[in-house]
Amino acid sequence: MPNSRLSRAEILSFLLNHIVVEKAHKFEMSQFNLFQLTNLATEAENRLNQEENLIPHELIEEIAGPFIESI
Repeated sequence: MPNSRLSRAEILSFLLNHIVVEKAHKFEMSQFNLFQLTNLATEAENRLNQEENLIPHELIEEIAGPFIESI
């Protein structure tokens, strides 16, 4: 597997920033939410590794959309 342009930790950090700061959502860090965010970060990392022309922040925001709507 090639090196990711962003690490899973960086993607997770971006996700949290996007949800709490940019979208101004109240967010409770529970084990379940952390599990979901980690899965989203893994999905984003995998897609970024597979497709070179993706813009990381756009992909992460797209992936986070359904999660944000559910909280």
